[in-house]
Amino acid sequence: MKNNKTYLLALLTIVLVFNSCDTNTEEFQTVSPSDSFETSSGSVIINPLSNTFEIVVTASEAHTADRSVPIEVSSESTGSALEYSFSGNVGIRAGELKGSTIIGFDLVNIPPGVTKNLILRLVSTSEEITITYTKICVSNDVELAINFDDYPDETSWEITDSANSVVESGGPYPGETAFNGYYTLPDGDYTFTISDAYGDGICCSYGVGSYVLGLPACLTTLGQGAEFGTSESFTFSLP
Repeated sequence: MKNNKTYLLALLTIVLVFNSCDTNTEEFQTVSPSDSFETSSGSVIINPLSNTFEIVVTASEAHTADRSVPIEVSSESTGSALEYSFSGNVGIRAGELKGSTIIGFDLVNIPPGVTKNLILRLVSTSEEITITYTKICVSNDVELAINFDDYPDETSWEITDSANSVVESGGPYPGETAFNGYYTLPDGDYTFTISDAYGDGICCSYGVGSYVLGLPACLTTLGQGAEFGTSESFTFSLP
């Protein structure tokens, strides 16, 4: 009889210990939050007053410590890495369900009027967000900057409109080392032509020259060059 009581007492002790361990395991078990983008798409018009986009990541539940959620760029993005920048992760503070980071877009490196996609992916879940961006800047003020070679008296240029009428021109520039000109042109299609009377351009046999035509208000380059023969041309449109 004593042996039976001893056996039952030992069995009861084992059951109590097992239940106690199981309860403690459930009490201290940590569940990893599931992260997702707040939205699957977005768009932004890039101009001097607007060149950022905020990405928001939400968690399924709050965590007891600050977290950093890694994000990567998908190879299916159509934009260049020079056109945007971001930290590569989203921080979510302890006890909170949301975090955000800012995507910055580069006004200089994004060509105007071209729509591109930046696709970002959560490393943990492979969920994606597609950000469509287009640079639009309305300006009719153009700037021409020329650094001459050793023979500025050979350099001249002109801007013609769609009717092939000369609307602006300049040169030659004897004795000058550089030239900067600012012009306001009406809406329309134009052709810029730079010429060298000797036929060897402005670089690089007799000095290092170059030229840039752009829209300074939009930080946009319309065309640039240095090495050419007798002349070279390119077209552009305003606005």
